[in-house]
Amino acid sequence: MPQTTPETLLPEGLTHTTMTERIAGLVLEPRARGRWRLAFAVSAALALMFVVCLGTVFTVGVGLFGVNIPVAWGFPIVNTIWWIGIAHAGTLISAVLLLTRQPWRAPVARLAEAMALFAIVCAGIYAIVHLGRPQFMQFLIPYPNTMDLWPQWRSPLVWDFFAISTYFVFTLGFLYFSLLPDFATLRDRAHSRGLQIFYGVMALGWRGSALHWARYEQVNRVLAAVAAPIVVSVTGIISLDLAVSLVPGFHFTIFPPYFVAGALFSGFATVSFLAVVTRAMFGLKDLITRRHLDYLGRMMLLFALVVNYAYIQEVFTAWYSGDPYQRAVYINRWTGPYAPAWWAMFVCNSLLVQLLWFRRVRRSPAMLLALAITSNIGMWLERFQIVFTSTYASYMPSAWGLSGPTLWDLLVALGSLGLFAFLLLAFVRLAPVVSMHDMRVSIYRAVHKEKSGD
Repeated sequence: MPQTTPETLLPEGLTHTTMTERIAGLVLEPRARGRWRLAFAVSAALALMFVVCLGTVFTVGVGLFGVNIPVAWGFPIVNTIWWIGIAHAGTLISAVLLLTRQPWRAPVARLAEAMALFAIVCAGIYAIVHLGRPQFMQFLIPYPNTMDLWPQWRSPLVWDFFAISTYFVFTLGFLYFSLLPDFATLRDRAHSRGLQIFYGVMALGWRGSALHWARYEQVNRVLAAVAAPIVVSVTGIISLDLAVSLVPGFHFTIFPPYFVAGALFSGFATVSFLAVVTRAMFGLKDLITRRHLDYLGRMMLLFALVVNYAYIQEVFTAWYSGDPYQRAVYINRWTGPYAPAWWAMFVCNSLLVQLLWFRRVRRSPAMLLALAITSNIGMWLERFQIVFTSTYASYMPSAWGLSGPTLWDLLVALGSLGLFAFLLLAFVRLAPVVSMHDMRVSIYRAVHKEKSGD
């Protein structure tokens, strides 16, 4: 039986040196690839449109959106919850897979961490947009002042501020700390003096000593352990924005775990989407293999089943409660004016996702990409039908009123996608899209596991 070495676990013709050169070369090559330039130009145009739309909304007011009474939140809160779900899943994916020492996390962990950071930026912007009076957002911050004005701690808006700001700081630190060894590699391989200085500053004096590695491993494990409770608590807080109210369709104690499962489902779907696009755009098919896509598809299926269980629990609770208003909300979701949104959500999140039971589907980049897109559409529709169908028909028929998106709703939503893509594409030109350190560690651990007979 041939002896297994770290080199034998790499794709044929690829060594540790050439692997490092390929990953680092994506950052250090003087001219970006044509596909990246095209995607960057389109995303930059959409991000610029996003800035213009935000400036218009802040100047004119949220009356540009399709909100009314009783649907006073509308698209902004739907998109806030959707972006927060994607953001929370990214860090939790990377942290949990790190703690459980899953070797297949190496090629996709960096994508998940970057996705989390930039998605929380979009969520934070949307949280400010849906305030209605963003010029007074400073009153969400607990700071002393001469007027003795403090936040209203019973307001979900204040909870959102602390949840999003805490998670942003943690995610930024978690991502940056994981980049230190790779920044040092880029520093040592950079050809221009400017890049050497830039990556030298970013590496914070990393020299790869035994002490540096020991501290790195310790801090990485601590941050990963802290990530899980932070993510679960933050997602739970966001769900309480709805659950603490007495509105039929909002008032469910299942919402915190339900939202966590939904966040992980949409997060794995987004990571799958990014993995397929990245391996095609940068030619990383030998690093992000079909086996990695298979594992991502399995995780999508797992959390889709949990989300479907939550759907059943929602309906059962509404029926078992005996509350006619709770029952009316669900009957209305199936037969009312917003019924197409519910049935489209059901198709995306409950029917199409069942294709992931088949190995051939999970290992097909095209089919996994399609299911990742439909799953994210389905998760957005889930938030849409929760917010809209629970509020448009209140207790008094005289207060009923349909609400729909305006052009500004659609432009701001499209612009937020452009901003996310713009930040992510800029990131992959400044930092390795695949963690070189994690790739080496996963290979050596696999060799050790095989030699020990585990």
